[in-house]
Amino acid sequence: MQWLDFIHPNHFIGQAVWALLALSLLTAPMGCFVVWRKLSYFGATLAHSAILGAILGLLTGVGVLFGVIGFTAVLAVFLSLWLNNRHLSSDTLLGMIAHLTLAIGVIAISLMDNLRIDLNAYLFGDVLAISRPMFYAMLLLALLGAVVIAYYWRSFVNLSISPELAQVEGYAVKRIELVFTLVLSLTIALGMLSIGALLIVATLIIPAAGARIVSNHLKQMVGIAWLITAVSVVFGMLAAYYLNFPAGPTIVVLQGVLFGFCYAIQLLSRK
Repeated sequence: MQWLDFIHPNHFIGQAVWALLALSLLTAPMGCFVVWRKLSYFGATLAHSAILGAILGLLTGVGVLFGVIGFTAVLAVFLSLWLNNRHLSSDTLLGMIAHLTLAIGVIAISLMDNLRIDLNAYLFGDVLAISRPMFYAMLLLALLGAVVIAYYWRSFVNLSISPELAQVEGYAVKRIELVFTLVLSLTIALGMLSIGALLIVATLIIPAAGARIVSNHLKQMVGIAWLITAVSVVFGMLAAYYLNFPAGPTIVVLQGVLFGFCYAIQLLSRK
């Protein structure tokens, strides 16, 4: 492989790099909101359920992409409404639904004898194997999601600070919550198709957690989270190619290393 291939979108390595960098436009800001609003369990539930969404997409003929996006979006809206009228704690309900949907998805895969499905690719990702149409769809949807985040930025911030205060200030809290939930489900769906259902939540929260340690305000936090993600994508893909490591787990491990670096900086700044 030549160095130009690493950044060329027509090469399978370059395509994977650009797909993950496009995804970072969503994971960096949405990860910061997830960490800030303590929605890690919510994101994990959507990620686990994405497996079932992929299966439903194949069964209905709409395709994996639309199946995952559609199912996670519907489930996200349902959970947002249900959690407001609950008799059990949020973590209990989310944990139960996450593992139930994952179990149903795995059983459905075992029953689909007419289709060959690589479960590991859905669980841990296979960004090197995404098709050209999927690549362009990821780019388009990631850019669309980034535009929505930019447009609703102030609304998302006020919602994260205090929904009650946002309501008093005239924000349409329910509509903003719906938009936020849909963008988060889109992020989870695209992440599941590239880096895997079990790793996309890590890609959301690890860079955001590291950025929160060393940042002073939310915009700086998003910028640092994106930088952590971008660096881990580039060097993770290099390590995956030259050391024959799996791409998704390698990227997540590098994000963990960068989190440790941020934590070390924070500790040194106290002295």
